[in-house]
Amino acid sequence: MFNDALDFSEMQDAMKGLAVYEGLPDRPVQQGDTLYVDVTMFKVLKTRDHCMHVERLDHAARIIQSREHNKGIKRWDHTLSVQPTKDGCLWRDTIVLDAGLMTFLTACFCRFVYARRHRLRKASRIQTSIQRGDTTV
Repeated sequence: MFNDALDFSEMQDAMKGLAVYEGLPDRPVQQGDTLYVDVTMFKVLKTRDHCMHVERLDHAARIIQSREHNKGIKRWDHTLSVQPTKDGCLWRDTIVLDAGLMTFLTACFCRFVYARRHRLRKASRIQTSIQRGDTTV
């Protein structure tokens, strides 16, 4: 399952109908990648040059961490973890977000998008939360 998470085509499949990504490579993600992609949401809202930097990729721990940003989002830190369980696995997405005055609305949109992704992956259970974090970095 973790290898699926490293495949950009899996992400694009999970986002079908919501977003189209232009500029993703035709290979699995690698530590140190810095990608600039154009993201079109709902076929009309285009964000150019969304920067995705893969800061950490740990195959043994099954964790990938990216730092992302674009013109409207100052910080989108994404930690993805896939851990084995007795009945399958636990796929966890944790997002630290700073979108200025739009942070709460962007967080609500993130919750919708990630829950939708996991429903398409046939998750047996989905749990989401939004928490206000510390403003110091």
